[in-house]
Amino acid sequence: MTHEDRIRERAYALWERAGSPKTHSQDFWRKAERELAEERGLDVSQQSASVTRPVPPAGTLAR
Repeated sequence: MTHEDRIRERAYALWERAGSPKTHSQDFWRKAERELAEERGLDVSQQSASVTRPVPPAGTLAR
């Protein structure tokens, strides 16, 4: 089973538990991704997810 298959199964289970709503399908997918990542011990905090601009190496000009 691929990682995407595991996400799909979890998202479907979450969707069913929520009463099979007609909207917000992406929310269930994202929640499934987060839950599986947490189970693997990955940091899924908002701070960890923020994107930063890399710092140019010393002695180079940033243009």
